Amino acid sequence: MKKSAFILSAAAAAVLAACGGDGGSGDGDVTLEFFQYKQEAVGTFDELIAKFEEENPGITVEQNNVPESDTVLLSRLTQNDIPDVMSVNGGVMYGELVRAGVLREVTDHEVLGDINDEYSDMIARIAGDGVDGHFGFPHTVNANGVIYNKTKFEELGLETPQTWDEFIALAEEIESAGETPFYSTYGEAWTILPPLNSLASNIQPDDFYEQLASGETTFSDEYGEVADKLQQLLEYTHNDVFGSDYSRGNMEFAQGEAVMYMQGIWAIGQVQEANPDIELGVFPLPATNNAEENRLVSGVDLVLATAADADHPEEAQMFVEFLLEEENLQFYIDQQRLFSAVEGPEQTDEAISELQPVFEEGKITSFADHYYPQGFGIDTMFQNFLLEGDKEALLEELDSEYERLAGQ
Repeated sequence: MKKSAFILSAAAAAVLAACGGDGGSGDGDVTLEFFQYKQEAVGTFDELIAKFEEENPGITVEQNNVPESDTVLLSRLTQNDIPDVMSVNGGVMYGELVRAGVLREVTDHEVLGDINDEYSDMIARIAGDGVDGHFGFPHTVNANGVIYNKTKFEELGLETPQTWDEFIALAEEIESAGETPFYSTYGEAWTILPPLNSLASNIQPDDFYEQLASGETTFSDEYGEVADKLQQLLEYTHNDVFGSDYSRGNMEFAQGEAVMYMQGIWAIGQVQEANPDIELGVFPLPATNNAEENRLVSGVDLVLATAADADHPEEAQMFVEFLLEEENLQFYIDQQRLFSAVEGPEQTDEAISELQPVFEEGKITSFADHYYPQGFGIDTMFQNFLLEGDKEALLEELDSEYERLAGQ
């Protein structure tokens, strides 16, 4: 593939601060830069890197984790400053890297045969129809759902819902019992995405993006129900919704300020840290009244890839293969409370283990927001809608923004 020109920019200072070395130590040893985007995984990767270096004398791995990692990485690419090994989210960022031609193709690598086909296909779709082959390894997957306080569910005699109507009836029952059904933190716009993705991914047609690209449908055609349901859920949220952020939400939910919390499973670690005694469960948000068609929204949390022009391609690939080994992947998902994209490791954490059968049955769908154009701020558009209540204005803005970005 021909490398495309990136038009995004970022502060030069941030780029310089995040730049890696040239990989040469001058003494024959190899130094790899491992650029990874998850701040909460730094400690876990530190332990895995130490193990890798012990098993592979002569190879040093320098982990590089920075704020706003996507912006920094895109900016480095404009200078042809590509990290040896990268971990990125399996969303828009991965697609940008593939289309830029900066990732080494791994189509024929035997490890791909051990990866769940659903997730290989998911990142292939993100790369785009014009791209053939695979350029990264899905490593772990996450999920959007409804995290709930098991103790309160038992006290109130509640059961997890299977349909939208049961979900609303559950919220009303909790409210009648004098408890707050949901805690929401929409002051931080991205926290709207977990419930939004659960609704949109289940309500819109599976070929929505193909129809959208060909002009056969619009957001106005498909997102009215999504907007209505997201607005309805807001009626059962009684905290300072637009004055709260993600960190506060984790703390307040941990202290029992609400019975349910519509977030990704990545929030569980911080909730449990705030209250080690809390007993949690997670169920898929039932977006429709057809229980058989409701699916869990899950996506590739982390994709591992190496640079197409890496100075030390064999050593870089060795490190990627090490991270994908069953023992090391099991360690990672135990630490990070995620699920493996590779066959073998299983999640046994009691808080999320009830989702394991959902994965095994394949009742999953991908994150709707992973397929929007770069710069499509759907979270802030919905934030404005939830504040002002003008659905028609929201739908018009979604359509106009999509047309503007798709035409670039």
